[in-house]
Order: sequence, then structure tokens, then C-alpha cells
Amino acid sequence: MDSSIDFYHLRKAPMIKDLLIEQWEEFKEIASRSSRSYAKGQIIYIEGDVCESADFIATGSLHVKRHDIEGRTFMIERFKMGDMIGANLLFSSNAIYPMTIIAETDCTIVSIEKQQVLEWCQASSDFLESYLNEISDKTKVLVRAVKKISTGTLREKLMVYFEELLESQVGKDKSPKYDKKIRLPITKKELAQRYGVARTSLSRELKRMEDDGIILIIDSNVLEILVD
Repeated sequence: MDSSIDFYHLRKAPMIKDLLIEQWEEFKEIASRSSRSYAKGQIIYIEGDVCESADFIATGSLHVKRHDIEGRTFMIERFKMGDMIGANLLFSSNAIYPMTIIAETDCTIVSIEKQQVLEWCQASSDFLESYLNEISDKTKVLVRAVKKISTGTLREKLMVYFEELLESQVGKDKSPKYDKKIRLPITKKELAQRYGVARTSLSRELKRMEDDGIILIIDSNVLEILVD
């Protein structure tokens, strides 16, 4: 069995936690004989590849990126240990990856074939519900990400992103005295890639936003939103 995989923590991940005992043993057996390892920066799937399996991230993290006809790179989303890629494509009539998936860190992938996923869904209603939730959630994430990069000015896109981060980090139920500090979970380079701009362009816009009293830059990855 792959000794680099932390099966104890992986067992707690969404979907995986809903596998029946015997299914979990099957998962570990699959991981022991056919897991794939990738080095940081290595391409896992390129836009146009056929999706033939549901891939669980057993270690590390991945980036989903999109390249437009002008050569700009957009960082769409990040997936971490326990997440799955390919859920919304596996049973599609056109199971083609629309974006490129790259190893953000050294990582290990466990691929589950379509027939195996189907058998697990038929045997466990909890796993089936989890799988359907995964399809729905990931579809919404990708739709939201594409919307972010296709509409509005860079400033408007950044404010939408900052407000979403604030909600995820502070929560919807905010106390009257809460501040609006947020910590960026990605680097400035990755943030620039998210919107297909040069890092220098991003830095200039952030400085303008600070000069206009919209945000306060506290350090390299922490800022405070100053407007309601």
C-alpha cells in the first residue's frame, strides 16, 4: 500500500467517508496497486483529454487552469486532498476535460473506473447522494469562476472575490464589531492568473484600490475591506 497516503485523514474526506466498509477496503486496494504520483508543475490532464475515471486526490493539491486564444492563463480553481476531479464529466455524453489540470504540489491521485463508481453508487445511497452533491458543487464552482473572469473590470472582479473570501472566513453571522480583514489563500501570482492579467497589473490595481480607500493592504497576503 502506498505509504505516502494518509488513509486515516483521507477516510474523513467528503464522499470517501460515505463509502461502506467493504468499499473503503476496495478503495485502499486500488490505491495500493494503481495510484499515480505527479511532481509539482506536472500536467495531469490537458484541455481536450477524455475523462475515463473519477480521480481522488490522495496527497497534495491541484490547480485547474484555462488558456485563452490570446495566450493568457486563468487560474480557475484549486483542489486539495480528499477532493475529486472528473465527477461531473465521468457520466457525460461528452466526457472531455474543458480545462488543464496541473499539480500545484507533489501529489498522488487514485483513479476509480466508471464501472466501479457506478457499483458504489448502486450499493450505497449515502455515497450516491455525496457523489451527486459533488457534481452540483463543482459545477457551481466552475460556473462562478468562469463568470468572474468573463465579466466586469478587474476591480469589480477582485471585490467579488474579496467579499466571497470574507464570507467564507468570517461567516454570514457577523458580530457588530467584526473587522473585514481577509487572508488571501493564494499568491499574488496565482491571483493574477485567476483573472488573466500580469502580476504588475494586479499590483497596480490593488494600489489604486488602496489609494481610493477601498481596501487597506496590511501585508503580502492580508488586507482589509474598508467599504460596505
